[in-house]
Amino acid sequence: MSSSDSNSSTAPNASSEVKPASIRSRILSMVYDGLIILFITTVLVVIIELVLVGDSTVDPESALNKSLKVFWFIPGFFYLAYYWTKNGQTPSMSVWKIKLVNQQGDTISGFQALIRYVTALLGLGIFWVIFNRKRRSLQDVLSNTSLVTINTIDDNTDAQ
Repeated sequence: MSSSDSNSSTAPNASSEVKPASIRSRILSMVYDGLIILFITTVLVVIIELVLVGDSTVDPESALNKSLKVFWFIPGFFYLAYYWTKNGQTPSMSVWKIKLVNQQGDTISGFQALIRYVTALLGLGIFWVIFNRKRRSLQDVLSNTSLVTINTIDDNTDAQ
């Protein structure tokens, strides 16, 4: 195998057409990521409550309880932003073979991740895909990103 052959496989989707991710893969990925984020956040909240409160119960009206409710959104952002800015995929996105990219096809910035996360929290932005010609969600449009399907045909070339 020549060095030019090995270099050509490093450019993702260099010779393939970019295809928007389906609503099905978007929703399934969100469910998987949601379960991971729920687990991580629950563990963190329990640890924080044990450290700060100890054995006593937390008054529902206390400032601590109110701040812990806001805390539920922070681990989710860091989890998603880390993967989105690192390689464009969370673990569940790799399972469903989808990737988040900016308009140049590169990984997104931290600011784009923040915009995408905040607009996703607003709710039904994913259904915008149904009405958008380019099959982009409201989060995609507002953060100037795209969720695309990954072409995995090049993965089998090493086996030959």
